[in-house]
Amino acid sequence: MAKKRTGLSETLFSGIDPYGKKQERQAEPAGRLVYLPLAVIRPDPDQPRRLLPGNLQAKLEEQKAYDPLAVMHSWLAQAPPGDARLKDLRKLADSIARHGLINPITVRLLATPLPDGTQYLIVTGERRYWAHGLLAVEGRPIQVGEQKDPGQIQSLLAPEGISVRAHQLIENINREDINAIEKAHGLLALRYELSGVNPGSPPSPADPEVNRGSPSPNLVPWSEVSSAMGISKRYRIYITSVLDLCDEAQAIIAAQNLAEKTVRPIVQKLKDHPGLQVEALQQLVAWQRENEVEEGVDRAINNKAVGDLVTRLLARENRTARRPRIQVAPHTQKFQSNVRRTLHFLNKLKTDDLVLVARDLALDQTFQETVQDLQDLKVHLEQVLNRVEDYRSEI
Repeated sequence: MAKKRTGLSETLFSGIDPYGKKQERQAEPAGRLVYLPLAVIRPDPDQPRRLLPGNLQAKLEEQKAYDPLAVMHSWLAQAPPGDARLKDLRKLADSIARHGLINPITVRLLATPLPDGTQYLIVTGERRYWAHGLLAVEGRPIQVGEQKDPGQIQSLLAPEGISVRAHQLIENINREDINAIEKAHGLLALRYELSGVNPGSPPSPADPEVNRGSPSPNLVPWSEVSSAMGISKRYRIYITSVLDLCDEAQAIIAAQNLAEKTVRPIVQKLKDHPGLQVEALQQLVAWQRENEVEEGVDRAINNKAVGDLVTRLLARENRTARRPRIQVAPHTQKFQSNVRRTLHFLNKLKTDDLVLVARDLALDQTFQETVQDLQDLKVHLEQVLNRVEDYRSEI
């Protein structure tokens, strides 16, 4: 009989209960439940899933004096209208206010407290932590249970020696709201942790070992990572191969929170075509915007549609490759880079942002020249596109 595979979730974490389902384990020292002030807990900077906006995450990692409520105030102040992550966080905060925290967060004790009083790092439950912070900032008490003050949060003490990265991945790996880049970096960080190399810190994407499957004398083989997580080699390759894409493509995936399954055809078929990677992802983002509804964004882009798009782009590339090369005009490359830079900026704006931009352009007289610039740009672009079609029709 074949031996049943046992993942880390059934071994390293058998003595703890991060979801609060096995109440009899609460009395065990390794899984002791406590109420901790938010101020003595910090999010793990190496957590594969990023929740805070990038500038706040960087500021948080630099801060020696840490105040979670000040961070939450900054987030609320800078968030654009309709910010998706903040909107989801508010829904969770509303649920906690009404029903209490059903699943405690999991924390690990720091060997030495930080000077600002931080004693714990979050292993799992950062969204629940910031939901408590949102309630505390808004002065909203928790309506049920003994603990009414959201400034304290129910926490489960993780035992010493657990694989932190694996614990975080087990909670997040199958979620569709963690993007493909976050998943890939999470598995890479786990590989480093299992290897005892720079434990607790994710590797840099510039590391040549990151994007290659070849073994390294300093790192455990990928098979150990797959076995530890209880995932197949094929699925592990699906996840980590996203880091073979060009930097611009990876930036789009991270900024637009694209899931691994959504971008899989692009990763598999466009590995050697960085320009097509970016073009395909920009089209994917455009499709997402077309699918926006009043209550949120439909992220379920049809996988077959993405595959068909990739096939069309490759066919076009092959047709272009068969054409005789021409002497490229001096301004063509500059034109290409400026167009891509503008598209990248526009793709980062949400529909609500574009609506506000249009309102300001229409109603504020100081932007009238900008409106005229856009109209002139439209004329120029139409002229270029018409000429492109003329040349293509002659081929």
